Amino acid sequence: MTSRGTFSELISRSPFGPIQVHMDKTKQCADELLKYLVAVIDEDWDKATSIKKEIIDLENEADVLKAETRDLLPKGMFLFVPRGDLLDLISLADEIPNTIKDISGLIYGRKMIIPSKIATSFIEFSSEAISVVSTAAEAIEQLGKVSKLAFGNKASRELDIIIKGLDSQEEEIDKLEVLVRQQLFKIEKDLPAIDVMFLYDIINKIGQLADRAEQVGHRLTLIAVR
Repeated sequence: MTSRGTFSELISRSPFGPIQVHMDKTKQCADELLKYLVAVIDEDWDKATSIKKEIIDLENEADVLKAETRDLLPKGMFLFVPRGDLLDLISLADEIPNTIKDISGLIYGRKMIIPSKIATSFIEFSSEAISVVSTAAEAIEQLGKVSKLAFGNKASRELDIIIKGLDSQEEEIDKLEVLVRQQLFKIEKDLPAIDVMFLYDIINKIGQLADRAEQVGHRLTLIAVR
């Protein structure tokens, strides 16, 4: 765990430092989710149980990092980025591990089975959605690197490239979500109605995970152009 002293040093170098640390933890959490979903499809509940515990630990650590960041950004502190923008950014970022925890908890609580007929497209959709978290983490890291340039043209160019990547990923995720929903629709009459309802809910939550990571990237763009 990062100490308060270390966080203070991070802020003195760049106000994005603590958020980068938080986003690194968030990315770890997202990586564990993909492993978890593979274990669920394989019906390896021992492995899923172990990964779920890791997800919970990472989400708790992200919560602590968010609280420490807020404590170390007092209202009177001078920053070249408005304090409110930084707090909004880390609040948005913290919704990602929260969503990951919700997804893993819902699946685990019901010992959900992912039908084999949608398993391939489900994992492809989930993998693409989870990859958006890595792109958002990359955006935060890039902004931290160039923040000393006072958000000049170089910062804008680099961020434009990353955000365009986010937009491209968003289009691909939308296509994959449509595909997995179509495949589920074709077989839903053969499944218990309650299982179908929760499967659609999980698909929706995975889409929300990608949306929240995209929101982090777009919020960074707004901060950079101010």
